[in-house]
Amino acid sequence: MRTPILMLASAVIVATACGSSTDAPPPASKILNFTATMNPAGELGVTLNGNPTGSGTFTATLDTSTNVFTWSATFTGLTSNITNGHIHGPFLSTATTGQAGVILNFNPTAVVTGETGLTFTGLNAANAGSATGTAVLNATAGFTTLINGDSLRHLILNGNAYVNIHTVTNPGGEIRGFITRKP
Repeated sequence: MRTPILMLASAVIVATACGSSTDAPPPASKILNFTATMNPAGELGVTLNGNPTGSGTFTATLDTSTNVFTWSATFTGLTSNITNGHIHGPFLSTATTGQAGVILNFNPTAVVTGETGLTFTGLNAANAGSATGTAVLNATAGFTTLINGDSLRHLILNGNAYVNIHTVTNPGGEIRGFITRKP
């Protein structure tokens, strides 16, 4: 009589210990929002050509459970045709001059591991446009030889990255803005 009871008890213990993979709740997703206002004054310590007065906005979200980073940018009033757009870093938000290296390209022809759904309107054809895209910011996304997606995530979270748009007239960048977290 004990054997069937022990077998039943053992089965209950094993079933309880193993559980079902659907029993555990998924990790809580927290969406963080970011923004940047791009303008010529943001191009720190640079003499710009063509008396630029353009502007742009950049918005992004980061899902902290999946590390999916999604962005959208619009820009207008630039001095000449748009040649590129990027996220740059690392760069201290307290710096008054200088530039940082390109980490993430908006240009679909310069795709790196982890970037998807890129659009870039106005490229090489206009003085206004937009950019959208998605990237997974984890260690397997290799944006540069020194910076992977995890590094970029940390730079963005710490306010050490900026976005800028380059033009024919100002190939080093015509409008720039720091990426900051929205409360």
